[in-house]
Amino acid sequence: MLPRNTRSAAAWAAGAIAIVALVAYLPALGAGFVFDDHQFLPDGPIVRGSLADIWFSAAAKDYWPLTYTVLWIQTRLWGDAPLGYHLTNVLLHAATAILVWRVLRALGLPGAWLAGLLFAVHPVTVESVAWISELKNTLSAPLFLGSALAWLHGERRGRRRELAVALLLFALALLAKTSVVMLPVVLLLLAWYRRGRIDRSDLVRTAPFFAVALAAGLATIWFQRVRAMTDGWLPERGLGERLGGAGWALVSYLERALLPVRLAFVYPEWPVAAGSPAFYLPLLGLAAGFALLWSRRASWGRPVLLALGFHALMLLPVLGLVDIAYLRFGPASNHLQYVALMGPVALAAAGLARLAASHRRATLAGAGAVAALLAVVTATRAAAFQDDLTLWAAAVRAAPESLMAHWQLSEELAARGRLPEAVADLEEASRTVRGPASRHRARSLLFLRTGRFAAAVAECDAADALRPDRQFRRDLGRMLTVSNAPLEGIAALEPLVRRYPENVDYRYWLGAALARAGRFAEASDVLAEASRIARGTDAEIEEALALVRGRLRAGP
Repeated sequence: MLPRNTRSAAAWAAGAIAIVALVAYLPALGAGFVFDDHQFLPDGPIVRGSLADIWFSAAAKDYWPLTYTVLWIQTRLWGDAPLGYHLTNVLLHAATAILVWRVLRALGLPGAWLAGLLFAVHPVTVESVAWISELKNTLSAPLFLGSALAWLHGERRGRRRELAVALLLFALALLAKTSVVMLPVVLLLLAWYRRGRIDRSDLVRTAPFFAVALAAGLATIWFQRVRAMTDGWLPERGLGERLGGAGWALVSYLERALLPVRLAFVYPEWPVAAGSPAFYLPLLGLAAGFALLWSRRASWGRPVLLALGFHALMLLPVLGLVDIAYLRFGPASNHLQYVALMGPVALAAAGLARLAASHRRATLAGAGAVAALLAVVTATRAAAFQDDLTLWAAAVRAAPESLMAHWQLSEELAARGRLPEAVADLEEASRTVRGPASRHRARSLLFLRTGRFAAAVAECDAADALRPDRQFRRDLGRMLTVSNAPLEGIAALEPLVRRYPENVDYRYWLGAALARAGRFAEASDVLAEASRIARGTDAEIEEALALVRGRLRAGP
């Protein structure tokens, strides 16, 4: 047990981190529900159901039952008042920042408390804290760190009970969000950092962690492919493009972690085309950089390898090497590096701590100024989460090259009856978004919004000739159908059904378009085939099929 004065100092240190986090995130406490919050809260299908459904069914798009359970509880506490949800996220974030300090202190690394403080106010964390749906980040992170802390204590004291607690906390973290799956590899990285090698005993102790991680990883892959991407979105990328894209993603994440000056809610595609040799330069640069660090592992390279190795390991599942549903919105996102951010932050804090040994006053003043500046940027970014229109307007200002940002902003403007502004934004998008295929898609959306439906399909065809995007074509067909342009909807959707005949979602929307066009016999055939593929388990398809068959029986 710590002496009383030591406990008191630790309490004050933890309290300071928590207070600074709360102050930085005060604007988030007045924010509302945005983006996919509306799918979950306050009356989303997941939280309307029972806890048994959350834990023992495959109804959700991802298997994160602990996160959904916490949301289920919150809906019964806060209802449709956003304040409680936001306060929960902020408090969990403060707890995570405190645990960053405690884990780094347990490792004996310099600048541990400063690292916790910098993490608390780092602008990259905004998407995870101010966005209610990212509870999965703010919930999994303290469990992840608690597991690492229990592991370190258990190793030092030789207590199996603490190692068992570490395994339990890891399992809970995975049930909150599976992206923390790399913890077993991180534990081996810590063993290498402390002893310069990995022993057989390290492999034996981490074996249960690897087993749990493997089970969770396989479950996540299944949910992503069968549930999260049921609309057929899968990027058509070869191994070379995946590797090159992973290099771009890792470099961009590291840049935003160390110099958070060009942050956006969504990001455009990479500035270099996948077919260009320059596309692989970031990957080659990373390989050279890690090789240099490895050659200096006996001295200054070791702590840098620890920090950057942790960053790369925790990002590995979301770099695009494996398909994940979020990549439909952009090649990278700040919320995907919430846990990984701890590595670069720890490295920066350790560097400042080393500098303080010889220039104490100047370094402390500089560190305070950096923390204050980061807190101001964080508060400013958190204020954008007031509502969907504010969020997407800020997204377009931060990343005018992003088709996703313009698309969503135009939708929000149109929904509020501000059609001229929606059209003007899409006109701007057709000039500013990155990549020729994306500019064709921006024009497709522009023509859709202005009622030139055949031209919208033609632009979609032109974009697909450059770089196919099944998701956009599916969405265009759906929007044309609900916009009472079923013939154009059919023209957009038929190529998808021909190319991917087993895709239920494509068949459903083609059937809907055919029905809207009055071609009920064809709609019945398409929907009947969709029902056969889905084995009669899709309620929407069964309902649509019943309606179409009813119209057929009723006659003209």
